[in-house]
Amino acid sequence: MPGNILQLQFPRVRKDTGESFNYAAGQYVFLCVPSISSLQWHPFTISSSPHELMVTFHIKALGDWTYKLQLMVAAVSGGDDVVAPFDILVDGPFGSLSIDIEDPNTYSHVVLFSGGIGMTPMRSIVNWLHHQVHHGGRSNVERVHFVWSVRDREMLQSLVIDEAHKTGEYKGESYFPNGIVQDRGGAFSSEIHLTRSERDVESADIDRHLHGRLHYGARPDIAATLRSIGEQAKQSGKKRVGVLVCGPSTMVRDVVDKSLSLSWEMKVRFDVHSEVFEF
Repeated sequence: MPGNILQLQFPRVRKDTGESFNYAAGQYVFLCVPSISSLQWHPFTISSSPHELMVTFHIKALGDWTYKLQLMVAAVSGGDDVVAPFDILVDGPFGSLSIDIEDPNTYSHVVLFSGGIGMTPMRSIVNWLHHQVHHGGRSNVERVHFVWSVRDREMLQSLVIDEAHKTGEYKGESYFPNGIVQDRGGAFSSEIHLTRSERDVESADIDRHLHGRLHYGARPDIAATLRSIGEQAKQSGKKRVGVLVCGPSTMVRDVVDKSLSLSWEMKVRFDVHSEVFEF
């Protein structure tokens, strides 16, 4: 995939034993590839959602281990989807969200902020929420707003265009990007910021898939977004907003600080779950 991103998948239910890999949105696992090192286990967030038939990871090549993994896959795939010719060991899942978005009575308004590859847990969570609303009978969700700030067009290419072009047995299970950005007038809304680029032919192609949700050359206005969702919550008689953020420490601090100050100012409680991804 473009942007030095590798996608790994395995069936949630094993065909040979019927054993199911059960997990919650936003969790992570440790992966080991013995042909690289039997001693190294690395944490990766699950980017798929629990309802999907395939468990999916999007891994950005950043260090020695991930570069070796990418080279091993490239040597046999030629850019196409292939069955891994080596063993991949999985330990997990681990982790839990620090705010309870699973309880349908806690939050009717949710905001998700992500930066770079930090969108992987947010992708899992927003897809799970979308599935709960449209297929799980969850009726109290009034607004879910998804914000993604990304520097490079290549990462958008990997996680937007390639997702939108999926075909075959598993098409339609993931609501990102199509189901999320096309939910005009529904509970879901989104904005995606390409911070290092201006509109050109290539980014215009991406923007077509995002139906005008792509913003160029500027970071998201976190305070304005939180204020808007907080006002919507107040108008509905609600006093709590669920806020989830995963990205660089600067983004995480900004979201936490703005949530605290607006909680006092607006008399709406912004409850924050945060994870730092420094890339």
